Amino acid sequence: MQAPPTRRSATRQAQRRRKATLDQYMTTVVQSVQKQEYIDGEIRLMPYTSENHGLIVANLIGLLGTSLKGTGYRVYPNNRMLFVPETANYYYPDVMVVCGESVFKTYKGKMQATVNPTVLIEVLSESTSDYDETMKWYNYNKLHSLQQYIRVSQNALRLDLYTRVGDSNDWLNTFAEQPDQSVTIGGCTITIRDVYEHVGGYKYN
Repeated sequence: MQAPPTRRSATRQAQRRRKATLDQYMTTVVQSVQKQEYIDGEIRLMPYTSENHGLIVANLIGLLGTSLKGTGYRVYPNNRMLFVPETANYYYPDVMVVCGESVFKTYKGKMQATVNPTVLIEVLSESTSDYDETMKWYNYNKLHSLQQYIRVSQNALRLDLYTRVGDSNDWLNTFAEQPDQSVTIGGCTITIRDVYEHVGGYKYN
């Protein structure tokens, strides 16, 4: 039988998720050193990320940034706020790619959140993978500009790609899990090997 939560653990969970108005969230974002998302009227502290998580994000930004240099695409790390108009939620995706000029949701003339991403990438963590695979995808696919959503595993060589079919709201789901397999993201081609370069536990022949 599972033991009931202690007062300390209950307090930590309450601190990680709490109800708030949008005004309270924006005030907190400005003052806090830790990134926080605003989902369904709650401020949610973003969890600790592992070294492997950071390496994968850095690899993706480097690969995409180099490949897309000189094009109309721009690559952003996970400090770029994203706004989903249809659900009024605010996120910090691990990697965001925008094609053309950015369009913003501006809050009181100061805070700007991107509303027109072309590609969104999330590196899965144990504490967030279920949410990334369900509710976050439910929110992201409501963005009319979005062409690709990619989930990257930390625990295995695997990328799950959702690519929009034409101008429809249909999505083609593919995956890649071989080191020398190539995937196309935002118009550029990269290999799985390069995505996982220096990531602990993976060795290639």
